[in-house]
Order: sequence, then C-alpha cells, then structure tokens
Amino acid sequence: MNNFSESDIGVLDRIIETRRSVRSFKGEVPSDSMIKAIIHAGVCAPYAAIAIGDTMDFRRFIVFRKGSEDLSLMNQMIKAAAKVNLDHLEKEMQGKSALRGKTAKYTQMLDTVSQIGFPKIAEIPCFIIVAERKGIPSVEKQSLAHVMQNMWLKATVLGLGFQLVSVIENLVETQEFAKITNLPIGEFAFNGCFIGYAAQEQAPRKAIAEDRVITWL
Repeated sequence: MNNFSESDIGVLDRIIETRRSVRSFKGEVPSDSMIKAIIHAGVCAPYAAIAIGDTMDFRRFIVFRKGSEDLSLMNQMIKAAAKVNLDHLEKEMQGKSALRGKTAKYTQMLDTVSQIGFPKIAEIPCFIIVAERKGIPSVEKQSLAHVMQNMWLKATVLGLGFQLVSVIENLVETQEFAKITNLPIGEFAFNGCFIGYAAQEQAPRKAIAEDRVITWL
C-alpha cells in the first residue's frame, strides 16, 4: 500500500531536482531548529547494521557555528588534509600523462586548499562534521554518503545552501582533530559540509538525456 499521494511524489521530485552545491553563503546563521532538523535527516539515513552490530553509538555530529574559536584550528587541519590528498594524487598520476588533463581542476583545487585552506571559513554560517563508526565489512563511507544526501535534501527544502567538505575524511589519524571531536582515533570515518543561505541564486540543473543512461535488460 502506498501511503504517499501523487502530490507528495511531485514534491520529492522537485526537491531532488532543486538540490545544488553552494559555494558562497550569506552571513546569516541558520537557526538551531533548522540545524537540528538537518541533523535529524542525517540520523535517519541508512546504516550498516551488520557492520556495527548491536551498538547504537555509531553516528555523531559535530557542529561549528560562525564565530567558533575552533574554526581557525580546523582550517589548519583542512590544509594538511588537502596536502595529503594532493601528494597521493600526484603519486597516482606518475606515468599516467593521459589522466593529468582529466584531474587538472581537482589537482588545482587541492593545491589551493593545501596552501590557504578555506580563507573565509570563519564566515561560514554552519560547519557540520559527521562521524560514522567503522566496522566489518568496511562500509562506513557508503553510510556517510547516505547521511550527507539526506542532510543535503533537508537543507534544500529548508531553503539553505549546502557544500560538501569531503577533505575532512583525511583527518582520521590526527590527534588535534580527535581532541576537537572528542572521538578516539581510528574508530570513525568522517565527512563534512558547510550550510547557510546561498549568496546568489543557483543556476538551473543541466538536462540529462535519461534514455542514454538507462539499459533495459
């Protein structure tokens, strides 16, 4: 039995199609109730029960609001994490000249972040780090992807912009990061996002010819 109406389905479709990545925010900080609503959506995301067993202590959310004294330290760690990513990418690209052109934009982004981090991080309205406990099988990154998508869609319906900060995942072995999050080193995987009101209207989504990406068997 379907408990949802055609109108409900249409609203969901519109939310999904409206979702965008926002990289410039207004200064206004979303209310605590809005932030909690977004986190609630993340709490409701699927998780790997077979991997983490009976424990319900498998997902955490660390929230930095604009003006937090820890943001400066976080930016230093983000720079270090980007440098790790950059070094790893450059090693992978050795002897693969054909791939360098395809990764040029990503390499440039990592290089910039490794040098200056996010220079306006102190002005970001809200920065949320999500931690997912590791388990066997190792599917915590898939669970984090579900969390971020739920939060992204909730932010969209609340009229808020959302930007992934995936470089956070490389801070798992950092003592300073463990101190800020109050989580033990090596037991969690991480991802993060910036949330706030978009500084400018987002461009329409580029149309995808669905018939070209579907294979019926």
